[in-house]
Amino acid sequence: MSVYVHIPFCRSKCHYCGFYSLASSTRKEAFLPALEREMELRTAYLGKTVPETLYLGGGTPSFLSIPELERVVSALHKHYAFPVGTERTLEANPEDLTPDRLGAWKALGFNRLSIGIQTFDDAVLKRIGRSHSAAQAIAGLEQVAAAGYENVSVDLILGLPGSASAHVWADLELLDRFPVSHLSVYMLGIDPGSVFEKQQAAGKLSLPAEEETVALFLHVSERLKERGFEHYEISNFARNQAYSRHNTRYWQQKPYLGLGPSAHSYDGASRQWNSSRLNTYIDSLNKGILIFEREELTCFDRYNEYVMTSLRTMWGAEWDVFKNTPGDIAPNQEERLAFYIENDWAKKEAGRFILTEAGWLVSDRIFSELFVVGDAASGGGKKE
Repeated sequence: MSVYVHIPFCRSKCHYCGFYSLASSTRKEAFLPALEREMELRTAYLGKTVPETLYLGGGTPSFLSIPELERVVSALHKHYAFPVGTERTLEANPEDLTPDRLGAWKALGFNRLSIGIQTFDDAVLKRIGRSHSAAQAIAGLEQVAAAGYENVSVDLILGLPGSASAHVWADLELLDRFPVSHLSVYMLGIDPGSVFEKQQAAGKLSLPAEEETVALFLHVSERLKERGFEHYEISNFARNQAYSRHNTRYWQQKPYLGLGPSAHSYDGASRQWNSSRLNTYIDSLNKGILIFEREELTCFDRYNEYVMTSLRTMWGAEWDVFKNTPGDIAPNQEERLAFYIENDWAKKEAGRFILTEAGWLVSDRIFSELFVVGDAASGGGKKE
């Protein structure tokens, strides 16, 4: 079991972001008791299983004051028993990486930080709506090192407007100075509802050519592997096996509980997600009600999710799974797998089907071709 807590508040809304968050703290005081109420209501969601990971994401969890974060952690401990060794991740922005905060987070048990830097280029940071500067990012990483954090992840984005490969190489050189054990390297996508989507629709967004960004991603991957990082998931690299245990559980279809507005939960048979409106979330929980949608997963859903999530990782999928495909298309699946291997998009290794880096770059195509289609009449399932 994993526990995810969505903190929806930010200082400002990044132009690329499509996650549910608010550039406001207007209802932050009302949010905390509502979150506590949801914890009470959902204590039994996954039975008596013990949490193995805790992840505070957002939004910007580091935007919470120390007393506010203490309140969240205290409520979690009231309802869930986190054993010694639990991976506890806090997402943080560079401007929040102060000695006082870092010390308090460590005292609260957070042993992993995920820091949203994206780039060290000030002009690009301004263009994408980030609230920190390059100097703040460097100073923040220095404070993280001084505070003794050993499990540190940094986010970078390739293909940003105004960015060039020289900026990326400079970013990597800077990061070599710090004890970073994990990197998430994303190729920019245009999220629905984001500022960039509106700018693109208006013809006001100029981005590097996709081919250039793909080539840069492959070069970055090689550079990181030379420095001891494993490319263990499409967008993620880890040194000394410092994989994100929390996200790896997602990719392995392990059950998880999501708390907060827009948070998703999964129990192995169904998926549910909370209201994406903060006011609805708060007001309903004040009445002792949690507003959410729920979907029972059919055998087709579970198969497709296994394909999509497992093939994102360097461990891949069990080969025999494709011989037991739901429906009547298993022979076609075998032909597809052979085609991917012949084109160096995949390999068969120790009884598993694993995508190569070249395969990851066309993974959307591969997933769509391997997916099977069914309906409620064939496998059961409904959306509530």
